[in-house]
Amino acid sequence: MQFYRRWQPVAAISFDLDDTLYDNGHAIARAEQWMLSHLRSEYLATAMLDKPRWLALKRDLLLAHPELRHDVSLARQHGIREALVQGGMATTQAEQEAERVFAAFLAERSKIEVSGATHALLARLAERYPLVVITNGNLDLAQAGLSDYFTLVCKAGMGARMKPAPDMFLQAQAALKLPPDRILHVGDHPETDVLGARLHGFRAAWLNEHAAPWSSLQQLPDVELSHLSELAELLL
Repeated sequence: MQFYRRWQPVAAISFDLDDTLYDNGHAIARAEQWMLSHLRSEYLATAMLDKPRWLALKRDLLLAHPELRHDVSLARQHGIREALVQGGMATTQAEQEAERVFAAFLAERSKIEVSGATHALLARLAERYPLVVITNGNLDLAQAGLSDYFTLVCKAGMGARMKPAPDMFLQAQAALKLPPDRILHVGDHPETDVLGARLHGFRAAWLNEHAAPWSSLQQLPDVELSHLSELAELLL
């Protein structure tokens, strides 16, 4: 644990999800492979859809509709629909099928592995502090077994921009009814989590499990953690 500012007690904690409470890379890769295989096997319109074609379609979609960058769920659902339409499916049917495929994708994407130690830590923290989620992702917390720990979940989309934009930090602060410097945000990402928290007055705990150099940061956190378990020493 490395301190960059004089530590003061906090009254609430916000958490990033992906790559903070669990390893997200494997889950996303597995879910995306499932999606592409499902589209190829179940729909003639997407029988030739492979990863390079999907990435090109997604890139073109975001260039045409940059507002989708702030909503990963809507962007993916639009991408699935566009793939089906480009393959010859009628738009109305493609919209219906895209909803079904996305719902199944989200279920696959939410099959993440949270360690017993992390569950135990969250349970202990939740007894003492209100816990909230601030995430750019779209994990189904109930399916992942994480929903019981949190009093509020703020997700990008539906008008809320992704971190480091202020939208979700302001949502969380309003719900908690606390000054921002009484809220500690915990996350792994130098920009979306550390910079986002610091820009909006939150305290910041940088989870740096891979020993990235502090010079990669645009602003220093209040504290750097080498492992999530150090939160117990800091807060309990």
